[in-house]
Amino acid sequence: MKVIVIPNGPFIVNTLLIWDEETKEAMLIDPGSREAVEKAQDEVERKELKLKYIINTHEHPDHIAANAWAKLAFPEAKLVMHPKAAENLNFWVENEIGQLAGAEYSPQPDETVEERKTLNLGKHVFKVLHTPGHSPGSIVIYSPEGGIAVVGDLIFKDSIGRYDLPMSNFQQLKSSIFKVLKEVDHRAKVIPGHGEPTTLERELKENPFIRELVR
Repeated sequence: MKVIVIPNGPFIVNTLLIWDEETKEAMLIDPGSREAVEKAQDEVERKELKLKYIINTHEHPDHIAANAWAKLAFPEAKLVMHPKAAENLNFWVENEIGQLAGAEYSPQPDETVEERKTLNLGKHVFKVLHTPGHSPGSIVIYSPEGGIAVVGDLIFKDSIGRYDLPMSNFQQLKSSIFKVLKEVDHRAKVIPGHGEPTTLERELKENPFIRELVR
């Protein structure tokens, strides 16, 4: 499995392009800007990939800002998110945060995924974990075999997701973090929605917020 991280947009969101080397099936996660979609499109064309999914880890505007552009660039790919994300998909677009993120109205998803749903990418299987707290529709997608967990804005290197936003909830965030600590291999590569990749093993030792939660 190959992963390219494309930091982009005013909030430096991590747009991800992940693909299976054998089948060339690929997914685009959190298209944060038109520029990120164009970079992903260049990679898809150069490597002759087949984009199967466009996935939103959650519904905040920096993560869905270029959904419409992504669907135009990859019309055969399914736009995928949690049902709660679909309910609130364009809630943020016209407010100040949405405007700062440069968000455009997103089309509705082609498919919604709930807890324990799986997404196949060639030989790789990604489990979906519903992880509300930062937002109602937050998900983590995790490939045990591939050793990769895409966690959105749940956990960061040395931090955790905000819970002071509309529809966020600290108790839910805490429960979601414990779920991920239980379900995800602590040595797996954890790719957050912003910032550098990490591991749960590292965060349990170094992240003051997680250390406070688990002590």
